[in-house]
Amino acid sequence: MTPDEVNNAKEEVLKELLLRKKQQKKDWNRNVLSVRTNDELAAKIKVYCDKNKISLNQFLNTLLTTFFK
Repeated sequence: MTPDEVNNAKEEVLKELLLRKKQQKKDWNRNVLSVRTNDELAAKIKVYCDKNKISLNQFLNTLLTTFFK
């Protein structure tokens, strides 16, 4: 390879690595919370979510928003 080809290849690899880094960068503005509960309560929540066709995340967001109003 000529020096120009080496430089071009190097630039392409660096561009690809930067692109991958941007794609893997996490959204640090998101908060992830976990909830532990007993089996009975978990079953009730799952039934409620299925019945109302909402996700667990939607359920918890609504519950917390209402609680903190």
